[in-house]
Amino acid sequence: MIAGLPMYDRPELFEAHNKLWQLVHEQIVESPKLLSRNISPWNLWTSPKLLLAQTCSSPYRNTLHKTTFYVGTADYNLPNCPPGYYNSLIIGRPGYELSEGTKGTFGYNEKTSHSGWTAPMAHFRNLNILPKFFVETGSHRASVKAVAQGKIDFAAIDAQSWRLIEKYDSFVSNVKVLGHTNPSPGLPFITSKINLRKNLFNAIRQAVRNLQKQYRSVLYLNDFVTIDKNKYLSFQS
Repeated sequence: MIAGLPMYDRPELFEAHNKLWQLVHEQIVESPKLLSRNISPWNLWTSPKLLLAQTCSSPYRNTLHKTTFYVGTADYNLPNCPPGYYNSLIIGRPGYELSEGTKGTFGYNEKTSHSGWTAPMAHFRNLNILPKFFVETGSHRASVKAVAQGKIDFAAIDAQSWRLIEKYDSFVSNVKVLGHTNPSPGLPFITSKINLRKNLFNAIRQAVRNLQKQYRSVLYLNDFVTIDKNKYLSFQS
């Protein structure tokens, strides 16, 4: 079987994620010893060998809820969000105002992203601000960098990703936060093994609580919680 945590697994977090996974592995006999990193997220999420993965809310809502089973959600204790929830921060170049968005260029990581596309587009419609131009960047980090370099005017970044980019990437000094979307359920953990779903939830929660403070701090991990599956499926885009 395989497992992976691709959503926030940038190199600075490899050691902390490995330590977390080691604690899970010690509790689940069937689990692989190491996390899989040389596989695309989509191939990971759809593999019949999938033991555990963290996925994005939009792919889960659109297709993965039909082929996988929800395990739980990491709580990153994000500002202005209930446990296990997150939101998108709308960022822009210095001097830019969101009211200019109808004439501006909006950058998004990909259209299958909840935080980079689905949630902000719903937010913009509510504000009656629809961007004039669009550019696909490929990742949240690339979106922030494109704003910093003046290639796009604004973008929407998953709040947890923004935390990490703000901490590790110096180009954020050329970017400012313009606003944020309403909170929505955070990135779900899924499995293809329904018989292990409960054991996985208990193992991950225990691993989070037993993880050394220095690693919990690096990952911003507060807890592992359950969110009603219908909360994911009922988002109005």
